[in-house]
Amino acid sequence: MKSHCTEPLNILIVEDSQTNNKQLHQMLPKLSGYSPTIKSVNSLNAAFKLLGKDNFNVVLLNLDLPDSSGLDTITSVRRNCPEVAIIVVIDESDEDIGAKIFAKGAQEFILKENYNLQTLNKTLHYAIERKRTQEVLDRKQRHLEAVFDAAPVGMMLVAENMIVKRVNNTIRQMTHKKFSKIIDRSIGSALGCINHTNDPNGCGNSSACQECAITEGVKAVLDSQQSVHEIEIHFTLKIGDSIITPWLSVSAEPVMIDGSKHAVVAVDDITDRKKAEEKLKETMEIKAQFIATVSHELRTPLAAMKEGIAIVLDEITGKLNEKQQKFLDIAKRNADRLGFLIDDVLDFQKFDEGKMQLVLQTNNVKEVVLEAYEIMSLAAKKKGIDLLLEFTDELPEVKFDRGKIIQAVTNLINNAIKFTPQEGQISLKVMHQAEELVISVSDTGLGIPKDQIPKIFERFYRVSHPGKEVKGTGLGLAIVKKIVMLHGGRIEVESEVGRGTTFTVFLPLFAKEVKTFLTKQDDEILENMLANN
Repeated sequence: MKSHCTEPLNILIVEDSQTNNKQLHQMLPKLSGYSPTIKSVNSLNAAFKLLGKDNFNVVLLNLDLPDSSGLDTITSVRRNCPEVAIIVVIDESDEDIGAKIFAKGAQEFILKENYNLQTLNKTLHYAIERKRTQEVLDRKQRHLEAVFDAAPVGMMLVAENMIVKRVNNTIRQMTHKKFSKIIDRSIGSALGCINHTNDPNGCGNSSACQECAITEGVKAVLDSQQSVHEIEIHFTLKIGDSIITPWLSVSAEPVMIDGSKHAVVAVDDITDRKKAEEKLKETMEIKAQFIATVSHELRTPLAAMKEGIAIVLDEITGKLNEKQQKFLDIAKRNADRLGFLIDDVLDFQKFDEGKMQLVLQTNNVKEVVLEAYEIMSLAAKKKGIDLLLEFTDELPEVKFDRGKIIQAVTNLINNAIKFTPQEGQISLKVMHQAEELVISVSDTGLGIPKDQIPKIFERFYRVSHPGKEVKGTGLGLAIVKKIVMLHGGRIEVESEVGRGTTFTVFLPLFAKEVKTFLTKQDDEILENMLANN
């Protein structure tokens, strides 16, 4: 046993036997490692008077005193002086004496017949160490209880028999009940479930009770000793005289207390969040319907406008002078721009609502890419850009949505045309590697600053080139990425300012459709973009 270096101790002997008292006074000063101060009294009342004045570390307590006897004597001392270590002095031992003494709050016991220096020294040491350990545990327990009680969400401690043994103040506030009306009840009864019966230990007998997500979740935690997290439940509760139907999020963690299984259950009222989500969903649906309706309604007059402009430009209605030709060309470009905007917005909305359905079929890759190449050839030629196409010798047939891949490739070429000056070059290459189809579009254009590369696939983001504004909706690359992701593929970009950019699309040979959806922030950006175009 490791000794303490002359540790000071204040020892109070509570003993009515003069012989035992004298014996202890003779031995205690000789304790190894301690420097004791010793006082003694012969009754419990006398002990209380001294305990209130002096700071005693240890009490040597006889349980057979003139004014007190039995194990309750320990309780009295513990209640009046909780910080002291108690060593009980007994006349004879039995099998259960240790458990009984410790249960009452004593740290050690010693038989009178074992009074000797060595035994007393060990007993004193063990009692002091146990007291110190208990104080540490008590302090941690108080901290845990403070955290439990102060938690902003409802907390319940549920025993293995599914009875609530403790709750925090948040649960009391949530249920508008006193603690006495919550503790020792079933979970449903504690929370005020409308289905609970008058039996405080039962959750009711309706069919709903058999499928109660809280009860089933806590049972699963107790049985498996595995956590469950954020079970969302639409509960019907009786709070006072009112019936409410809140949304609750429930999580549970298994714990062992005194060798018995328990579950710590966190209950969070998420009613406001669920209402906000429903409101947001409703608002987004209204906006989506509005955008789709407006876009479709715009197409009819826009088609008529474009047709009229084309007829006049083709001089079917008469010869045009140079100024008329110039203004009609401007009108045609803006009508085309508006048409592209409408198409992009409709596609964007469908993608992010999960309403865009892929038509996955096995396709000839060369035919599909060649069609995209031919669509964009005239635009490249008008700007004086060489558009090159290269295939590897052997390309497998690949399963994808033909129309969407053509749209993705044409968008990439169109993007390259916008950012490539006259006499520049764009290369479209298609190859097969491993289990993927690889399509790359490289240009000799302006390039993208490194700090902007992570943002280029964001909706409505347009790369900034001071003094060289390039018009567009900012949806083209976002739509390309969405198409590629829906096919289970990926897209990569390499760029250097002043030297050009390469976009590379990797598609699995046999695509499987993947769903993605519009976020609240995206929806707000979409609304603002429509308002400004």
